[in-house]
Amino acid sequence: MTHKESDHHIESDAAPTGPPGSCGLNASEVIARSADGILALDNNYRICVFNRALERMTGLRSDEVVGKTCHEVLHVTDSSGNRLCKGACPALRGEIGTFDIEGVITDVEGQRVRVDLNFSVQHSQAEMPVHSVVNVRDSSKLQQTDHIRSTLLALVSHELQTPISIIKAYASTLARPDANWSDELVREKLGTIEEESDRLSRLVSRLLYTSRLEASAISLNPMLLDLANDTRRVAKRLAQVDETHDILVSFPPDFPPVMGDPEQIDEILTNLIENAMKFSPAAGNITIEGAVIGPEVHITVGDQGIGIPENELLRIFESFYRVTESGVTSTPGTGLGLHICRLLVQANGGRIWVESEPGCGSQFTFTLPIGEEG
Repeated sequence: MTHKESDHHIESDAAPTGPPGSCGLNASEVIARSADGILALDNNYRICVFNRALERMTGLRSDEVVGKTCHEVLHVTDSSGNRLCKGACPALRGEIGTFDIEGVITDVEGQRVRVDLNFSVQHSQAEMPVHSVVNVRDSSKLQQTDHIRSTLLALVSHELQTPISIIKAYASTLARPDANWSDELVREKLGTIEEESDRLSRLVSRLLYTSRLEASAISLNPMLLDLANDTRRVAKRLAQVDETHDILVSFPPDFPPVMGDPEQIDEILTNLIENAMKFSPAAGNITIEGAVIGPEVHITVGDQGIGIPENELLRIFESFYRVTESGVTSTPGTGLGLHICRLLVQANGGRIWVESEPGCGSQFTFTLPIGEEG
């Protein structure tokens, strides 16, 4: 059977018609479809172009802002927090040419978006402003990528290098041909090599596990769980490893079963309790409380540790992120535990958040759906 083309015409944005060398789009369509925000101002600094990318970035609609002055609509600050309209704006300063400025735009929900602003300011022969065009590019993702890259480099240079250096040093010592080591010393050195090898293996496994989670390559095996008993079991296991903290577990007697993957829930509880131990003072209490709220349960792991600054609460679940409070960055760790918790909680149909006050500890809460029998 031969293929016969259909007589019906199918329009496609991917194949515009037009003469050779033409993309089939006019200037307005190019501006509208640009991946970067494009803002155009007239000689009175009123907005005359506000494209779709800028709408997505700010939460404002073009028909709401066109005709209004820029300072009425956009709350743009420079990297130091100063309003651009109060002296830093090239258009208001009467300068001619192109200018690059790093700034911050606050959207309609109050979220701050880091942006790169590229101004093109044109004047008439009488040196009167004619128009200004501003390209606005969201730089937050690029900065986040740079942060992850630099943090990963620091992780590799420290967390990986330390066990490698110990293994190398001990192996070189044992391999010296001029030495006559006792059996006890050899066993001691080999034991250290084994411990550091295990540490290195756990770190690499954690990195690979995180990559698989982010790629949704981990299968989910949900089943009904007795979360109260599972939590007590995990707490008892960790208390035997670290005897410097008291772990207090509290669940109501009628706590319902939940639906979730048992191994992943175990991982969530382990990471949260270990995190509380790591940043709590010796002899401090770690509390784990369960509550039923609507169709879900809430599990809160609280500590009496150093707490988290308010400006870092939203970033605490990012990969490789470490709180910058003095003394925290020297605490061993990869910055992956809380990130893994968030990925696993979301995979099991729940949410996770943190409430904290510096010097007064933190409370990490996650939810899971209540399971149904049968």
